[in-house]
Amino acid sequence: MRGKTPPTDPLSPRERRRMLIGTAVVTVVLAVGVLMWALLDRSPDYSRSENGCVTVQSAGPMGGQQQRACGDQARAWCRSEYAKQDAAAVRVQEQCRLAGILPSQ
Repeated sequence: MRGKTPPTDPLSPRERRRMLIGTAVVTVVLAVGVLMWALLDRSPDYSRSENGCVTVQSAGPMGGQQQRACGDQARAWCRSEYAKQDAAAVRVQEQCRLAGILPSQ
């Protein structure tokens, strides 16, 4: 029955050094990968108003809902909401300003 179980002898200094180096290399590679992903992630965030896109969270019949418009649609939406003064219009106006769409546009 020899060779059926893993060896139980302690690791030699050379084996320990190799394991330490291997663990360090894997840790550094993972850390660099996470850092690069965080720095280079340029995917759009659809939960914020920015770059000419307006996003507004509001109450809906089934709970919260998100309304979003970009470009000409966002400018038209903002123009119509700037003419109103109710609470919902004020919320949209704030998001229009965040998106860079001002009342004069």
